[in-house]
Amino acid sequence: MNQANETSNMDKIVLLMVSGISKVDLGNACVTKLGLKPNEVADAIALARRRLTLAADYNRDEQIGTAITRMNDIYGRAIRAGDIKTAVTAQREINKLMDLYREAAGGTGGASGSESDGSAIDEVRNELAAIRDHLLPLGLADESYPLREHARITADLIRDHHNGRDEEGA
Repeated sequence: MNQANETSNMDKIVLLMVSGISKVDLGNACVTKLGLKPNEVADAIALARRRLTLAADYNRDEQIGTAITRMNDIYGRAIRAGDIKTAVTAQREINKLMDLYREAAGGTGGASGSESDGSAIDEVRNELAAIRDHLLPLGLADESYPLREHARITADLIRDHHNGRDEEGA
């Protein structure tokens, strides 16, 4: 198999994976639609999963910058077209992306913004630690994989299990 065909197959496998296809159907599609040999399927799926994991590990600041740029473009187009409703909606989204409402939401009562932010961050850290403690011992992916990949794999297995149960009961 040549390099271009391999890359094309990897792209197709990634697309099949994100489409919600079951693990069994994914394996069958690799053989029937992509022409892989049955003994190549597991390695091809593992490689596609690694590519998907790398693609999901985005740079948050870069994505926020892209989103703000897009919303500014929408705002400008809406103003030029005289579409005030769309312009206001775009401005609200820009304000959310730039976290401009945080200070206003903190108000003057209770804890200061930094104190409540700190406790919220601690709460999120504790929640992630609990999730990690449940998922990592399952050994479904290497411990170096992001936690979201462990969660995705676990969800896939649960869906496959339930789909298998649904097919047996039908």
